[in-house]
Amino acid sequence: MELFFNELSLTGKENIDNVSILELIKVYRSLRQYNITTCRIDSVDNLKLFQLLQNMPDSLNIRNFYFSFFRPPYESMAVEQIQDEYFSHEWLLDDRPCIGLALAHILNSAGLSIYETKWNTAFIHLMKDNDIKAVRNICTEGHVVIHISQLLLNEEPELIETDLQVEDKRISLRHDHGMDVLTEFSKRLIRCPYVIGVVNSLPFNPSERKFIRKIRDDGLIEIVLPWTDQKYGVIVKTTGRNIRETKRIGEIIKERYGGI
Repeated sequence: MELFFNELSLTGKENIDNVSILELIKVYRSLRQYNITTCRIDSVDNLKLFQLLQNMPDSLNIRNFYFSFFRPPYESMAVEQIQDEYFSHEWLLDDRPCIGLALAHILNSAGLSIYETKWNTAFIHLMKDNDIKAVRNICTEGHVVIHISQLLLNEEPELIETDLQVEDKRISLRHDHGMDVLTEFSKRLIRCPYVIGVVNSLPFNPSERKFIRKIRDDGLIEIVLPWTDQKYGVIVKTTGRNIRETKRIGEIIKERYGGI
């Protein structure tokens, strides 16, 4: 479990007071008890925040804490697998684009904000296109207490299996080149208890190298067969109820069916 820095809490700041720094340290120490030790941050914001902290007293201890907690960039293996979900939508807070809070929402994690009155709230509401989404927010030790049970619960999602028998699962593919290859692969794929069916085939993706091309929050996974010349692919409907569950199902599918 990793947190994501709310870059908007740094906007316009020319200094950070002692109270805000102490709150950050308290938050880090509290999270560390639960083995949560990383906050993802943009590389530019990382440099800016570090420079602001350099001006604080006891800068050596602050540097040690800082490098133990903040880790650029936002992108990690987990983020790369869901980045299409971020880029497919507009994420705004008070009409300002936001990255950290959006990633926290998509990955069912929490944002980390620098302490001040505006950000001293356990939930921040942002806009995903025209929908309001509540994102867990942490800027005090008290917020850790509020969110920790849910954060720990999310460590390993509880997956559900489909009630459909293999013979009842549908395979729907376009009549196109590679249909025979995709049909054979789909017949293997629907044996997975988390797969409801194959809903379509993908356009050719000759430059795609990843087996899992895209994960959606509606339980759909786009899969490409990188061992085929034209990189044939399918869209799979799974039992995933959110992006975390679907991501885990994608990992299982890759383990079982990601090779010839």
